[in-house]
Amino acid sequence: MTILREHTNQKHREVEATPFVQYLLSGNITKEHYVAFLYEFRTIYEVIERENHRHGLMKGLEGIERAESIGKDLYELSQSHFHSLMPSTIAYTDHILQLSKTKSKRHLLFAHVYVRHTGDLYGGKIIARFVPGSGRMYAFDDRPGLIKKINEKLTEDLADEANLAFDYFIKIFNELTEYTKHANV
Repeated sequence: MTILREHTNQKHREVEATPFVQYLLSGNITKEHYVAFLYEFRTIYEVIERENHRHGLMKGLEGIERAESIGKDLYELSQSHFHSLMPSTIAYTDHILQLSKTKSKRHLLFAHVYVRHTGDLYGGKIIARFVPGSGRMYAFDDRPGLIKKINEKLTEDLADEANLAFDYFIKIFNELTEYTKHANV
């Protein structure tokens, strides 16, 4: 277990228990609902990856980026799906941008790579079996190598920020659940 996993285990389990994540893993997610998920997450990954690269925090993690792959999945499934970003996605990306602007907190940006990208590295192979389309988002060339490299960069001082990231994702997944209940698809 990594240094952060033991500090974030409870929040990680809470995210996995959200209705949307359960829906994602059920094998019953509709193409339209999955496209909505991808649309939100492409924006999230673009911001996480851009800001971590800007400050040199992703050196040595070549091949971990997901934003472009998510864009390809979106294009495959729906070339014209656009909607307004959910308030929780906007709040989350605003938080990342604020971290990036605060010199003393920039190192905390890596907690967001840990939460999102490590989740994809570990759970992506499973999720890819249950979602519509090719699931390029979950395809990594060197999954074990990337996991090892991320783990080498983790420090205990990232724990609070990682837990905060999980809190944001609980909100995002809850909003996605509401979207699926009310979307006209």
